[in-house]
Amino acid sequence: MTVTDTRSALAANSAREHLLRLDRLRLIDKAQNEGFTLRQIADLLEISATQVHRLAQRVLQQPGELERTPQEVIYQRSAGVITDDEMMDTLVHWNYTYGYVPTEGDQQVDAYAKGSWDEVRRAYRRGLLADDEWDVLFDATRTARQAQRAAARR
Repeated sequence: MTVTDTRSALAANSAREHLLRLDRLRLIDKAQNEGFTLRQIADLLEISATQVHRLAQRVLQQPGELERTPQEVIYQRSAGVITDDEMMDTLVHWNYTYGYVPTEGDQQVDAYAKGSWDEVRRAYRRGLLADDEWDVLFDATRTARQAQRAAARR
């Protein structure tokens, strides 16, 4: 196995882990909505009721975590669930949000609120997107990013 093969295998393993975690969170949420008890869910998943409770609490506190994201799409490609073309088609047509520094009154807060485009940038920096894929996505989102920057300056 070459270094490149090892790098790809590690990325694919990580992607599968992330996808399994998301799938588990979504299943716990679905099961709870269908009336399953924490004990029933724990028995079916073969994990402790304490683990199920923690995951269920996480879903309650961060319901947005169950929504599909660009990061998930990129992980799906890395794990071999979707093709390169399917990933790129989805990402090119994604309605991105862009990070910004929040303000309170006239003052900027010492924080950064991430947007969905930040996930694409991070994936590129981690080597999960090739240079040509990044170029296509960067060009496809240029107008939206410029509009967001102009709105932030107002």
